[in-house]
Amino acid sequence: METLATVFKLVLLLIVNLVFNGIGADSNFSCIKRERDALLKFKQGLTDDSGQLLSWVGEDCCTWKGVSCSHRTGHVVQLDLRNRQVSFANKTTLRVEINHSLLNLTRLDYLDLSLNNFQGAEIPAFLGSLKNLKYLNLSHASFNGQVSHHLGNLSNLQYLDLSWNYGLKVDRLQWASTLPSLKHLDLSGLKLTKAIDWLESVNKLPSLVELHLSSCSLPHIPLFLQTNFTSLTVLDLNTNYFNSSIPQWLFNFSRIQTLNLRENGFRGSMSSDIGNLNLLAFLDLSHNELEGEMPRTLRNLCNLRELDLSHNKFSGEISQPFGSPTSCLQNSLQSLVLETNHLRGSLPDSLGSYKHLVNLNLYSNAFSGPIPASIGRLSSLKILDLSHNYLNGSVPESVGQLFNLEILNIHNNSLSGIVSERHFSKLTSLTTLYLYTTSLVLDLRPTWVPPFQIRNLSLFSCKVGPQFPQWLQTQKNLSILDMSNTSISDSIPDWFESISSNIVLLDLSRNQIGKNLPKLRKSFDASSRFIYLYSNKFEGPLTPFPSDVIELDVSNNFLRGQIPQDIGSMMMPRLTLLHLSNNSLNGNIPVSLCKMGGLRFLDLSENQFSGGIPNCWSKLQHLRVMDLSSNILDDHIPSSLGSLQQLRSLYLRNNSLQGKAPASLEKLKHLHILDLSENVLSGTIPPWIGEGLSSLSVLDLHSNRFQGEIPQELCHLTSLRILSLAHNEMTGTIPSCFHNFTGMIANEFSEEEQWPYGPTIFDDIFGFQPVVYVENLWVYMKGMQLKYTKTLPFLFSIDLSRNRFVGEIPNQLMNLLELRNLNLSRNNFKGQIPWKIGDLRQLQSLDLSRNELSGLIPTSLSKLNFLSVLNLSFNKLSGRIPSGNQLQTLDDKSIYAGNSGLCGFPLDDCQEVALPPDEERPEDEFEILWFYGGMGVGFMTGFVGVSSTLYFKDSWRDAFFRLVDKIYNKFRVMIVVSKNHLPRKIYGDRFGGHA
Repeated sequence: METLATVFKLVLLLIVNLVFNGIGADSNFSCIKRERDALLKFKQGLTDDSGQLLSWVGEDCCTWKGVSCSHRTGHVVQLDLRNRQVSFANKTTLRVEINHSLLNLTRLDYLDLSLNNFQGAEIPAFLGSLKNLKYLNLSHASFNGQVSHHLGNLSNLQYLDLSWNYGLKVDRLQWASTLPSLKHLDLSGLKLTKAIDWLESVNKLPSLVELHLSSCSLPHIPLFLQTNFTSLTVLDLNTNYFNSSIPQWLFNFSRIQTLNLRENGFRGSMSSDIGNLNLLAFLDLSHNELEGEMPRTLRNLCNLRELDLSHNKFSGEISQPFGSPTSCLQNSLQSLVLETNHLRGSLPDSLGSYKHLVNLNLYSNAFSGPIPASIGRLSSLKILDLSHNYLNGSVPESVGQLFNLEILNIHNNSLSGIVSERHFSKLTSLTTLYLYTTSLVLDLRPTWVPPFQIRNLSLFSCKVGPQFPQWLQTQKNLSILDMSNTSISDSIPDWFESISSNIVLLDLSRNQIGKNLPKLRKSFDASSRFIYLYSNKFEGPLTPFPSDVIELDVSNNFLRGQIPQDIGSMMMPRLTLLHLSNNSLNGNIPVSLCKMGGLRFLDLSENQFSGGIPNCWSKLQHLRVMDLSSNILDDHIPSSLGSLQQLRSLYLRNNSLQGKAPASLEKLKHLHILDLSENVLSGTIPPWIGEGLSSLSVLDLHSNRFQGEIPQELCHLTSLRILSLAHNEMTGTIPSCFHNFTGMIANEFSEEEQWPYGPTIFDDIFGFQPVVYVENLWVYMKGMQLKYTKTLPFLFSIDLSRNRFVGEIPNQLMNLLELRNLNLSRNNFKGQIPWKIGDLRQLQSLDLSRNELSGLIPTSLSKLNFLSVLNLSFNKLSGRIPSGNQLQTLDDKSIYAGNSGLCGFPLDDCQEVALPPDEERPEDEFEILWFYGGMGVGFMTGFVGVSSTLYFKDSWRDAFFRLVDKIYNKFRVMIVVSKNHLPRKIYGDRFGGHA
């Protein structure tokens, strides 16, 4: 026994010695030469833009960056070249191709080439020969083509990630079913449209723990399945648009912890079996079409930390799943997102028991009642969004206890009352405060020092004034400051400049703020800035703003003086929106405006600018709206306006522009609105308006000196909705082709015709308050000059008044069924009012006065139920005025004045013509009907009888046709003789002879 024990000890010592000596010896080994050469060949096939492979020099490849070797054998076992330093937008670290020399790395079990750029190359098929691979990550690497089925040979593979290679496709997923060891599979972003076997294949992977198939365009999802991959803990199928109900088998995964079914078009109700997933920690069913009440079994999910059911159609109250005081959710839930549903009712007090809640988002539902005071107990809360509901009452002071709160958003509710310093007493972490569109009153002392440093503050439509809030002086990190319509009637204090350097959005519009414009410091990070100061009482000159401002609106103020001449070159060259309308600015329009290459909206209207319009606009290729109306501009319209390829609206009305409209405007193919009214333009209306401006919706040329006839080419403007040629010197008739204005027949808008314009760049970045350019147009309608803005898309009008047009009113005008306004007054039209005038059912204003129209007023006029203004005065109309419906409300006698032959309401009664006694009256209508009916039957009987006789009796038929031939020959001879006699008679008369 002792001998055996001794032998055992010796063998054990030998084994230990060999092991330790082996490790020591192998630790001094450098990498194997064949594998080093393989890596160098692999390197040669790559373009290393950022120097990731600079360390790949020398003999020992095991020390190279990204290379790991076995400490025991010296073989390369890991190759990790994941790009960890570059963004997704610029994947340029490694490019070109993967060399097949990698096959010489026979012990390689880990390969990561993710986040590089292989420029659309296919995944090499030889990777399927690396038999020892356990980890393969080729995600975000710009691979293209079909995924090689040879990957199915990697029998030891446990981790496979090919995600977000948008050019990769998988027609069949059968190869994945041959990977028995696979635990992690991520094919997100690949196109699996044809892979109808996707679920059948992954169901054969019993070891699968994580499955990610996001945004794969999966063809379908079966409603019933016997699942085999029971080890699954993570299932991500988001953004596949299955458009079905949620399959019941999804609730059979007893080990599932993460379930992401976002944006799949799932409809129907949410199964109560969701409560069986006891280990579930993350559930996302957002952006589907689920409806009905949320199942109360949600409260059984004791491990649930994040729940997102937003953007569905859930209804009912939330007290069932979340209102129970015994719900174990209260001990686990950290994020509850229910935004954009149809949930209603009051918020339960029990919400205050969710002590771990970090994010509570109930935005855009129909919750009502007060905000529960228990909210103040959510000590972990960082985000509270209750906006866009019907919550009322005051804001509970307990909100001020949420010392971790970073975002407080309760805007667009029916909240009222006072917000005091106690509401902010412990909000030391607060960075975002949105209270806008409520009736809240901020009662804060001028000397108050907030406990927070706010970054985003929106108080739009709250009561803040009349004083400018002094406590803002302490806020050094302000990025968004929106105090529009807050009853401030103060001036902006001098200290405001010191806190302005970080402000990206400043909106102080619609107040009564006076004195000079604010001074702003240039931003430290040179970001884009948005300044809205319109509708105040600012006065003085237009002072310089920082050069990083890209949207500036100071319209509707009392500014005076000239625009700085360098506004577009040095002062604010990056402007995309410049609104200076309705001030008292004067002088010339600066030429430097033409250097603002990014300008999209330019509004200088309603000022006192004089001189000519600069002829320098060819560089403004993004300009969509130019409004120079209501100034004192003269000279000609510059030809360079025709270079504005993206221009949608051109307003030059109410100036003193003269000459002809330049033909270069024909190039404005996207123009929707052309307003040249109230100038002194002359000549004829150019035909190119109809030939070139095919997108035109509004053409307003009224109050100029245009002459001649309406060009037929205008009828090509099929999108036209508003046409005004009034108050010119035009002649001729109304073209009958006006019925081609199909835009006045059907009220349909194309996507390019959206009024008002928007969104601006501001909306793209911030997105909580629409800032748009509102189109506007002055239209003479209902007997007065009216300004149309937001209702402009619903106006359809033709105004040809105050010209010298003649002829009859064409019946084709009655096809323009959407017309709201038709004004043909003060012309020389004759004939009758078209009898189909009643077809214009939408007509609100009709003025045919001061023409030479005659005859009866059509009875169909009584069908115009929306007609509120009618003027038929000073014509030659006669007969009874139609009655009934809307016409009975138009009782002003001046409507029909100057028509001596008219009678009836509201004029004098018509004289009735006495009818003859009953015995002297003609037959009634039935007798006349029988008379003409009998005549018709008699004629048909006689005709059939004669025709039948001629058909069956040959002798009668021959005699009849001989008679017809005889009559025909006699008439033919008479015509020939007369034809020969006539020239002789003419010849004799001319020379005094006889024919």
